[in-house]
Amino acid sequence: MPIRIPKSHAESCSLTVYSDGFALVKDTRSIPQLEKDDNVHFIGVSKRLDTDSIIIEGLDVSELVYEYDLMDELRIYERYIGRQLIIKDPYSKQDKKYTLLRANGPVVMQDVETNEIIINPKGELRFPEIEGGNHVVPTLVWQVAEQKSEEVCVSYLTGGISWEADYVISMHGDRFDLSGWLTMKNYSGVSFEDANLRLISGKLSKAGNENEEKSNELSKNEKQKTDAFSDFHTYTFPNPINLDDRQQKQLRLLSSSNSQARMIYEINEQTSNPDIYIEFDNTVENGLGFPLPAGVFKMYRTNPKDESAEFIGEYRIKHTEAGEKVRLKSGEACDIKVDSKKSGKYKEGGYEYTEYEYSICNTKGVPVQAMIRQQVPGHLWTVDESTHEWEKKRDKIILPIDVPVDKEETVKFTIRHDRSARRTIGF
Repeated sequence: MPIRIPKSHAESCSLTVYSDGFALVKDTRSIPQLEKDDNVHFIGVSKRLDTDSIIIEGLDVSELVYEYDLMDELRIYERYIGRQLIIKDPYSKQDKKYTLLRANGPVVMQDVETNEIIINPKGELRFPEIEGGNHVVPTLVWQVAEQKSEEVCVSYLTGGISWEADYVISMHGDRFDLSGWLTMKNYSGVSFEDANLRLISGKLSKAGNENEEKSNELSKNEKQKTDAFSDFHTYTFPNPINLDDRQQKQLRLLSSSNSQARMIYEINEQTSNPDIYIEFDNTVENGLGFPLPAGVFKMYRTNPKDESAEFIGEYRIKHTEAGEKVRLKSGEACDIKVDSKKSGKYKEGGYEYTEYEYSICNTKGVPVQAMIRQQVPGHLWTVDESTHEWEKKRDKIILPIDVPVDKEETVKFTIRHDRSARRTIGF
C-alpha cells in the first residue's frame, strides 16, 4: 500500500521565478516514519517539471518515477492494451471479458472465451484497477532507501511560470511619480499557497540556448529587498503569496514620487520632427536608486488646463541598474520642425571634410532643449568647426541645443575624416 504525502502536509514553499520564463520550486512537507523499500507518493507537483532537476533532501531514495496520467479516453485505453476488460452487454446485462488489442482509431478487442475479434463493441466498458493506481495529478513515486528527517524538501525546475514588470510614470512638469507592478503568470499545472516569492533578473545559460542571445518614498509594506546574487539581480517579496494554476496576478513592485526628469528632443539626419525622450537618473538622490527589471513603461502627463492625466506613449526598457540613466521614448514633437542637409563636401591634403547644417524651428510656446545625435561613419574623425558645443561618443556626434520660441536656430558643423591612414595586410 503506497504512503501518500499530499499537499496538505506542506510545511513551507518557496518559488524563485526567473526572467527567462521558468521557476525553481522548493516544496517542504512533513512525512511519517518510513521503512526501507516503502513506496511513497509525493502528490501535487508541476506537470511541466524537469525530471532531471529534482533534488530530494531529508530522504534517500533508491528509485524515483514521475507519474501523471491524463484521464482522457485515449490515454485510459492505452494503459489497458493487452489487459482484460469487462463489457456489460446493453441487452442481456451480462458481463463478458475481452482483451484490449488496439486503442487508437477503431477499438479492437478479443473475446476471452471464443477468441473472436470484435471492433468497437457495444456496452458499458469497465476498467479494473491497475497496479499503483491512477495518478490524476502529477506525482513523484519513490522507493525509500533511508529516512533522515521528519520533513522532506523537494526542489525542481519547472516551465509554465513567468513574470513581467510594468511601470506607470506620471509627469507633472519636470517632476514625476513612478509605480511598478509585477504580473505573475502560472500555467505549470499546480497551485502554490503561502509561497515565499523571489524573482531573478538576468539571462541564465541553459542547455539548448547557447546561441541565444531604494526609493526613500517606498512604504514599508511595498518595499522589496533587492540584491546581487551570483551576478544576477534578485527581488525578494516580504510576504508569502498565493498563486493558483492558470492564474495571472499583479503585485506591487515599487513606487516613488516627486522625482526629477528631463524632456529631451532628439534630432538626427532623418528627423523632420524630433523624437521626444523622458530622461531621468535612477539614483537615491532622485528618489529612486533600485534595479529596474526589463518591462514596459506607460507614460502619462498632467494637462495643466484641467489637471487630468493624458497618455503620451509607452516604451520597453532593458534591465537597468541602480545609478544608471533611464531614457523613455514618448513619440514625436509635432510643433518642432527640423530641416537638415549635407551642405558641402571637399578634400584637402589627406583629409575629407563634410559640412552639415540643421535648421530647428520651435512653435511650442516655450523654449526647449534639443539634442542632435548624428551617427558618423568610420573612426578616424573629429569636428573641425561647429557653431555649438559638441561631444564625441563612439560613432556619434552629440550637440545640445537650446531652441528659443518662434525663432529658427541654425546649427552648422564640419566633420573631418583622416583618409591618409593605410592598412598593410600580409607580409
